[in-house]
Amino acid sequence: MRMKTVDRQVDRQFAEQQPVFLLIDSERRPVTGIFESPDASMKISGGGEIEDCAPAFSLYTADMKGLKKRHQILMGTESWWVTHVGSDEAGRTRVRLANGEPGKPAPVIDSWSK
Repeated sequence: MRMKTVDRQVDRQFAEQQPVFLLIDSERRPVTGIFESPDASMKISGGGEIEDCAPAFSLYTADMKGLKKRHQILMGTESWWVTHVGSDEAGRTRVRLANGEPGKPAPVIDSWSK
């Protein structure tokens, strides 16, 4: 019971304030979760570095029943699709995302990030 109390506190602090929906088959399921956009860099032997950013969404495992790779997630007006579903980690699961809609080209990048 104490873990559920802690989870609710984490949600209040970090969960997305905008509506988030999982699109699973014909269902549009509202969920609570935490969007992550961590930066990572990798050194290449012989010199060089690769910069990468793998966005993810962490949510309650029970809320994501039926979610699979290539399903769509809507966060406010932004569309994402699932590239990997992680394993259950004490009642939460981390899902890696790609920007855009499954099966459609990614949006054109025409300006620098701010």
